Formats: sequence, C-alpha cells, structure tokens
Amino acid sequence: MNKTDAVYLNRICAAMEQIDRYTRGMSESEFLSRAMVQDAVVRQIELIGEAAGQVSLEFQNEHPKLQWPNIIGICKKIIPENFNVNLADVWNAVQDDIPLHKQAIKKLL
Repeated sequence: MNKTDAVYLNRICAAMEQIDRYTRGMSESEFLSRAMVQDAVVRQIELIGEAAGQVSLEFQNEHPKLQWPNIIGICKKIIPENFNVNLADVWNAVQDDIPLHKQAIKKLL
C-alpha cells in the first residue's frame, strides 16, 4: 500500500468512526428527529465517498472484496443529483453498509 492510499483509507475509517460516535445508542426515530446529527452524518458520508474515490485503481483492483463502487457510491446513494437526502437511506447506510466497510478497511490498515 502506498502512502497516499493509506492516508485515504485512514480518512475513511476516521469518518466511519465519527458516524459511529454520532449515532451510538441512537434509535432510528431519534436520528430522524435530530437535524444536527443528520447533517453531521451526511457530511461524514460525503467524506467517505470522496476519499474512497481517491484510492488508487491499483489498490482497488488488489482488494476487490471491498466493493469499491459501493463505498465510492455511498454518497450518491444517499444524496442524489436533486440533493433530496433520503434520511431512511442514510440510517440504513449507518446501520448496514458502513459497519461492514469499516471492518473490511480496518483489516487492511
């Protein structure tokens, strides 16, 4: 792994850990009622997508099990072109997608 990829992977993990801290112990209804938490989580998801998109293609090809299109596309999944964020999709990503990706990326660091 080159230094640049390591920086991006660490940034992805840091963003995922922030999301975990923001939402730990929170129910979906509580998440849906807290705009500041929603904004913070969406921002971290944006950072995940941007950082993942900067990981070299060589590294992505060496580690195809990480489902790079899904990690890179997580931002587009929750923030479509019309910018209407679907908070149910955000919550599902927080509960399902992000923990799996975080676990897989941590194994590489």
